[in-house]
Parts: sequence; structure tokens; C-alpha cells
Amino acid sequence: MFTKRSMIVMLVGLNLFLLAVLLLGSYSLPAAYAQVGARPGDFACVTAKAAGQTYQVLYVLDVPSRKLYAFYPAGGHTNQLAATQPRDLAQDFDQK
Repeated sequence: MFTKRSMIVMLVGLNLFLLAVLLLGSYSLPAAYAQVGARPGDFACVTAKAAGQTYQVLYVLDVPSRKLYAFYPAGGHTNQLAATQPRDLAQDFDQK
């Protein structure tokens, strides 16, 4: 029938299969939380090239408060970002 070696190989294969099923079943995509108490999906970020400029601007959309924030390089060779005044999207689009 089966030899001892073939049974061990079959059991190792079964264990690897069960481990793969366990890992795939418990895998979930990571969620990003931009602040304490926030739910995932409350913020969206995108970068875009500013019109007439050579640098990229980081735009952060705060969905619950309907505000758009923009951050741009402060200048020089630093990694600091400067912020602009946030845009109130509800007012911009006349939504109540």
C-alpha cells in the first residue's frame, strides 16, 4: 500500500495546504487611519503637479468635514511642507 515515506510526504502536503487556507482566510487589506478615532475611508490623498510649477502638491480630502487641504514644498532642500488655507467644498459647491 503506502510506504512510510509517502505518508509523511502526503501529511506535509496536507499541512501546507491547510496553512495556505488559514492564511488566505485571515488576510485582509490594511486600513489607513489619518487620526485617532477616524474610520478608514474618511480621508483621501492625491498628488498633482501645480499649474506653472515644477513641484507636486499633496491634496488631502477630509470627507466628513468636506474640506480640501493642500500641502506644497516649503522651499529649499528641506523635506518640510507648507499648508494653504483649506477649501470648504460644501460652500464651493453650494451644498447644505
